[in-house]
Amino acid sequence: MSLELNTRLWFQVFLTSAGHWPAVPNVNFSRRLFEATKDLQRARGEAPNGILTEAQVGQMLASASSVLKGWGLRWVPHPTRGRSIWVPIGLDLAAFRTERGVEIKEPRNRFKLLFNSYPTIDVKTAYDVTLREMVRSGDHINFKVLKGDFFVITGNQGRYSRYVRYHADAGGILGFDMSWSDDDAPVFGNRLVTVISGSLWASMTGAPFPTVKRGGYPWEKSEPEVASLPTPAPAPAPTPTPPPASAEPPKKTGSSGSGFFVSKAGHILTNAHVIKECTTITARPDGGTPGPAQVLARDAINDLAVLKVAGPVERTLPIRASVRLGEGIAAFGFPHTDLLATTGNFTLGNVTALAGLRDDSRYLQVSAPVQSGNSGGPLVDASGNVVGVVTAKLDAIKLAESQGDLPQNVNFAVKASLATSFLDANQITYDVGVLAEKLDPADLAERAKKASVFIACR
Repeated sequence: MSLELNTRLWFQVFLTSAGHWPAVPNVNFSRRLFEATKDLQRARGEAPNGILTEAQVGQMLASASSVLKGWGLRWVPHPTRGRSIWVPIGLDLAAFRTERGVEIKEPRNRFKLLFNSYPTIDVKTAYDVTLREMVRSGDHINFKVLKGDFFVITGNQGRYSRYVRYHADAGGILGFDMSWSDDDAPVFGNRLVTVISGSLWASMTGAPFPTVKRGGYPWEKSEPEVASLPTPAPAPAPTPTPPPASAEPPKKTGSSGSGFFVSKAGHILTNAHVIKECTTITARPDGGTPGPAQVLARDAINDLAVLKVAGPVERTLPIRASVRLGEGIAAFGFPHTDLLATTGNFTLGNVTALAGLRDDSRYLQVSAPVQSGNSGGPLVDASGNVVGVVTAKLDAIKLAESQGDLPQNVNFAVKASLATSFLDANQITYDVGVLAEKLDPADLAERAKKASVFIACR
């Protein structure tokens, strides 16, 4: 637990790759993880006391590194939903665009992965249908679990194994169906599926996860950051549309944004892009002076981050994980502090859609005006509960050029349900909001202002 968070997570990925940890990376040191370190020692024929020596760690890292090198893991997005998953590009994969998402497979049929979205089916129905289909096809079911927001089913048929995992996503489901025929090099299917499962879990819940480079699809027009998956036949599908751009492009120096307190201990929730590439961060509460802020966790995929300043603090905002279409909301933040009031800006509006561009389920669309600098600020309901984190505005000029229309007040916020999952994953306490008496706009503005923070990045 004294290790840096990213080191803790990577240690578990290495432990999985070496064949000693069949679980997704966790921020905590659990009894189960302690037992896994003892298994590693037993495999070396040494005393299993759970306290790893430098030589044992070195051997584990060397063994895992050869597996990871063979996999060549990269993250790729779902073509329409904005979620991401890790794939082993090192296995010489081919990718095909499908009606539901992507089919990725290894040419010798040792690995196949379907990364799909089904917008009209719920978790329970999908679980029942998948289980029946696997049993009818002759799979021996090894494990199955059904929760309110996800399910997992594993099975095998001879030398072929299968793992299916889907999560609830905007009234439908999103997930992957992986099958493999080889648990030896270079596939190591049982180990690989654990890492891939963890990557999807983190993308869907906002939990912290190690970072790898992005992989490219063959149908993407722009040059990817790393080598693409090989181009298959037939011809590729059109380029997928990315999620909305940030309210202000991240700057290496001199950028600023907004945030708000979620705990009396001094935890601040904001956007990940607000503090991207910062060397120093200061946070100025209402009526206070700027003080240093430490980054505790960030989730670049869902654009969330948690900062910590010295506590206790005077005012926090409770978080309400649901909101209705048409509900009245307000945004508070610190836009254009070089021109506008440095004490903050309060605007009113409504929830105009329960999804973002191209039905991206991570976002709310709102009519409350926001500007550069509002990013990371609270979006509150009429009772003063946070229902979203302001994150983006539509580029009206670009849309006018492409569509011949100038949109008005089309802005976006990360849903509070993602924010609560992110905070839960990082074990940060917060107050749960409930619908109560509606506040007068002046009282609502005062409440949001007292809990909001101006964030400066250098």
